[in-house]
Formats: sequence, structure tokens, C-alpha cells
Amino acid sequence: MKVVIDGRFVLDEADLQARLAGAFGYGPFYKRDLAALRDCLAAGDPRPLELTWIHADAIRLALGVTVFRSYLAVFEAIEIADERRHWDQRFIFRVWE
Repeated sequence: MKVVIDGRFVLDEADLQARLAGAFGYGPFYKRDLAALRDCLAAGDPRPLELTWIHADAIRLALGVTVFRSYLAVFEAIEIADERRHWDQRFIFRVWE
């Protein structure tokens, strides 16, 4: 699955979470916070997944630098963990300013 999030349309963290939850098929019981997102992705749900953020500078403005960096750290850690597991169907994260 390929998911592209265009930062020009992200309003805030709640909006980003709603977009991710919808794109990833997370149901109504998904908590819509970074910890829940990390837990789902770390468990391998969904895979394969290529997540691309375009206009990431706009996402940084919408989230604030600290929260933006927290998301980057989680996505990068999940990507590295999948690489270490040598999963064929893994998480890939790309950022485009």
C-alpha cells in the first residue's frame, strides 16, 4: 500500500491522525495518538506500507517542531526495525520538503 500525505492540507495533529487512520484502515477503536500509531506500526499493521509526506515543511508548521520530530522518530524507528527483521513486506517512510 502506498500512502501520500500532502502537508499543505494537514491542519493539526488530530487531522494528521485522522488521515493516517483512514488510509491505514484503522477502525473506530484506534486511539488516534502517536503511541497508538507506533504500536500498530511496530506490530506490522499494515504491511507492505510506503508512507510519503510531501510538503513536509507545512506538516512541521501544522504540528510544531517538537511533535513533528516525534513523528519522524517513530517512523524512522519502525522502518529500521523492519529492515533488521528482513521482512519482505515492510514499512518505508519518505519525506519531501
